[in-house]
Amino acid sequence: MKTLSLSEAKAKLSGLVEEVERRDEEVMITRNGRPAAVLVSPEEYESWKETRAIRADRDFMREIRAGLAALKARKARL
Repeated sequence: MKTLSLSEAKAKLSGLVEEVERRDEEVMITRNGRPAAVLVSPEEYESWKETRAIRADRDFMREIRAGLAALKARKARL
């Protein structure tokens, strides 16, 4: 992941957006040496939102864990 200061990102924003679009790269933007933001493609952002929604659904996560446990139990019996 490329890391740039806020001032560098401002100066190169058009090129950075192009990189993110074409190469599906992520760009970390820092302020005063600390991470402040990440520039990502819309597809990556939507994927993160979906993942967050799934993880927030406790019932669904419980079902996933139960399914994984069942798969592991079957493997152990083979």
